[in-house]
Amino acid sequence: MTEKILEVRKLSFAYEEKEVLSDVSVSFHTGEKVAVMGANGAGKSTFFLNLNGVRIPSEGEILYRETAINKKNRDLLRKNVGIVFQEADNQIVASTVRAEVAFGPMNMHLPREEVLERTMQAIGQMNLGEYVDRPPHYLSGGEKKRVSIADILAMNSEMIIFDEPTASLDPVNARMLEEVLRQIEGEGKTILLSTHDVDFAWRFADRILVFREGRLIADGSPETIFSNAELIEKANLRKPVLMEVWEILQRSGKVSQDVHPPKTLEEFQEREALK
Repeated sequence: MTEKILEVRKLSFAYEEKEVLSDVSVSFHTGEKVAVMGANGAGKSTFFLNLNGVRIPSEGEILYRETAINKKNRDLLRKNVGIVFQEADNQIVASTVRAEVAFGPMNMHLPREEVLERTMQAIGQMNLGEYVDRPPHYLSGGEKKRVSIADILAMNSEMIIFDEPTASLDPVNARMLEEVLRQIEGEGKTILLSTHDVDFAWRFADRILVFREGRLIADGSPETIFSNAELIEKANLRKPVLMEVWEILQRSGKVSQDVHPPKTLEEFQEREALK
């Protein structure tokens, strides 16, 4: 059984008097791939900021490996729960790509050699070698996104949060991002990401959380979530295309009712080839 990394107990959060999150309880384990879904304003980004220690809950608590987080020890979250913001410009602070990616490890007070090793490894993972001495603010949107991901990879966080990672990315960079997520998955890290792309969530996540008006209203497998018509309507979602196509084939008797829908187009094509 996988280890519990993070536990959220009855978390609520308000900006001044406006409550944004209400009574959220959920746990995350090693190696999980969790998609967080819901309409704009549902509280997803604020939830992430609480998990990363940027914000402190108004009520409730967060435990990292059974240690309750407070103002004194919230560096535990910042060190072990990395976050890649939706807007890369909100994350980038340094004058060169090399300095930017090294910023996190340096602030962890690691030995110089380890900082350099982590920095160059993350730069290599994100194919940024030709940009090491370039100012990151003058890069394209997709390149900035890659820099912001390299920032977190260099921190070697146990859990990585991506806030709308595919937003503003062209198809080439979106595919590159998925490849990076697969690499991170292969390292056994926990991935938590928000997305409006139901097809991406269907093929990537093994668990989906659904938020509505600051409340966590569903937590389950992609098939469980997208099979719930009432939930889909309430959360302003839709079924993934492959799931819809598979259900059409099931209704026509071309595939068995007992066979689960394929997650990817490649899997769909393989099944068709086996007929």
